[in-house]
Amino acid sequence: MLDRQKIVEMVRDVADKFGPSNPQEINRLIRLLQKASESHVFFALFSFFYDPSLQENKFHRQQVAGTLLFELAPASPLELEGSVYAAAKIWDYSIEELPWYWCKAFGTNVVVNFLNDLLPDIEDKETIKSIQTMLFWCRGFEQQCT
Repeated sequence: MLDRQKIVEMVRDVADKFGPSNPQEINRLIRLLQKASESHVFFALFSFFYDPSLQENKFHRQQVAGTLLFELAPASPLELEGSVYAAAKIWDYSIEELPWYWCKAFGTNVVVNFLNDLLPDIEDKETIKSIQTMLFWCRGFEQQCT
């Protein structure tokens, strides 16, 4: 059985060795992670968006983790609010799969409304930019699904 640490190591190794654009490796990881506990999968993949120690090779690692999170769509053990706050400072703006995962997990309208309601309460410019970019990707997901 794959635990969180083993999943983190596998994702890190694939991202660092092959980059985010290797469909064979992504598909291999999907097959392996489908056999793991949803909770382990979620926390291992989501850790790439909040854990400072996993930010070396940030784009590649987050792209692989985001792709897997979106494709596998494990149930989120975290509330949307906690998930957004955890990721807002470290998430790479170009990884649309994280906001798209939230749209899948919580519903696009719920995510868009939450992010819109959150914006007026934020003072940090970097966090505002992050939330605005999350909204951009969620609106794109919304249009894609209609």
